[in-house]
Amino acid sequence: MIVETPIEMLQLPEQLRNRFAGKLPEAASGTPQERERNFLSRALAAYAIHKLSGAELDGAAAAVVDGGGDGGIDAIFHSATANTLWIAQAKFISTGRGEPELGDVTKFKTGLENLMQGNFDAFRSNTLWNRVLPQIQSVFERGGLQVRAILVYTGINLVSEDRKRLFEDLKRRFSAESDYFDILICNLTTVHDWLIGLDQGPGIPKAELTLMKPGWIREPYETIFGIIPLREIAGLYTLHGKRLIAANIRAYKGRTEVNDQILETVREEPQHFFYLNNGLTAFCERLEVHNLDRANVEAKRITVYGLSIVNGAQTLGSLANYFTELPAATPPGFAFLKIISLERCFNDREFAERITRSTNLQNQIGSRDFVALDEQQETIANQLMLTGVAYHYKTDVERSAPDETNFSLEEATTACACLDQHGDCDFCTRVLANRQSLWSMEEIYPPEELMRSRYTRVFRPDRSARTVWRAVQTQRLVIAIMQDSARAESGIRKTFFENARWLVLNLVFLKLRYENGAELTLSQEEKDQITRITIEIAEALWRACEALGFITRRTDVQPGYDVHEQPRHFRSIFSAAADCQQLRAKALSLLAQAV
Repeated sequence: MIVETPIEMLQLPEQLRNRFAGKLPEAASGTPQERERNFLSRALAAYAIHKLSGAELDGAAAAVVDGGGDGGIDAIFHSATANTLWIAQAKFISTGRGEPELGDVTKFKTGLENLMQGNFDAFRSNTLWNRVLPQIQSVFERGGLQVRAILVYTGINLVSEDRKRLFEDLKRRFSAESDYFDILICNLTTVHDWLIGLDQGPGIPKAELTLMKPGWIREPYETIFGIIPLREIAGLYTLHGKRLIAANIRAYKGRTEVNDQILETVREEPQHFFYLNNGLTAFCERLEVHNLDRANVEAKRITVYGLSIVNGAQTLGSLANYFTELPAATPPGFAFLKIISLERCFNDREFAERITRSTNLQNQIGSRDFVALDEQQETIANQLMLTGVAYHYKTDVERSAPDETNFSLEEATTACACLDQHGDCDFCTRVLANRQSLWSMEEIYPPEELMRSRYTRVFRPDRSARTVWRAVQTQRLVIAIMQDSARAESGIRKTFFENARWLVLNLVFLKLRYENGAELTLSQEEKDQITRITIEIAEALWRACEALGFITRRTDVQPGYDVHEQPRHFRSIFSAAADCQQLRAKALSLLAQAV
């Protein structure tokens, strides 16, 4: 069995090289593959130092001490501002599978022990270590030091218990009743999150705002609300853009009827904006009220950390566009703003999603928009981000047209629906008859089933981003072939090719299984095979329609007229699960006979 390389690995070598080429020396010996693996392992150590300590890339590269006699430590860096010593061991695993060897982790543990016991002679045989040892020795003599070990590797697997126990032993010995020592274990998923900025989370790191006529609720979750000038809130969006509304169900949609009404209100009667607009809702990691404003009932200056607008993207985008076009205009308008701090919330992510859902129920939000909140959609987009393929699962004015580097939630939904091979044809008929029902999260399947809604069965959690994108590519090719065939036909044959595409796609997936391929993009050989099998399946389905009486041949027609007739339109037939079940079974039987 061939195990595919995780998609997170595809761009990782290039990303590490882009950051550290010229900053880290190349290995002088070994095969080209060994030299490359050596460089990438050291670059991985430096990158972990950079992301976790805040060191600049040059400083992180200078922290690398990998080499003979390094004591299992690949990089060491002292953050003076936080008085924290960061110590890393890195393992670049080219397959993207597995975990560091037990022997390597044991060596790392021994190196950490030597450091924290002051046994610095254990590192003196290493030239790079000798360069930094005086600084490291002085660091350990200071008070208030914290030591943070980093085990970073490019395997998708989690670290086994025997490796974890090695570090738990160190914590018991050196940090039983304090936070002096801790270990951070970072696998391929963590590294990929660093590369795409997911470690920063949605929202903006910090914002200074002034709310007028404020209200302040302390329990159970600290909340500040009040009014804010339109220009100020528009400027916040202009400065930070999409990051400010990344947690929203929808991004800014551009010119729509609702957004035109928002602009008209700002232009014609800004003094009434507060009364005619729902306002904005945001959550944050924490907030601070200026000490001098705690008792001020007229205005409060606040500092907000990790701010995300979760309701009001259309208002923000419309205001930002208006003030960009008319920078001198300062209408005396205000918007209502409510900011909820999640600092005291036990499950902040779940509660944040509840806030997002609830505050958007008052708007024209459909099931498609709520799908954008699902982690599975974000995962697909994040896994593909570094490959150059963009997955547009949110409604957005900047959404690109589908092409070889862009695809949409709608395309992913129909492709994944047709991947379903239960044989009841429910999903592939819904693509034609009621596509939006595939986004339903209503639990309609029995309690003993793991996936109880249509949505969770369409977007299965075990379906990778690579699988989804390859399925979409297959779908595009099948649809194009069926469209070309429809254009070449007339009469009943034309309507057949126009309506049979989704059942044909379902059978193409069944026959070829190309969605499970190892490469991100379909090869030309695979495309040629899809073209051939699509035509074969379509013709088998046509013959199945004849065999089952969905179409009949006429003998009493003049030349030039359609020789077929049918009691029901093909759209009705291919929208009915029972009809498609019969057709699917018959077509498979005919295809088997033709082999």
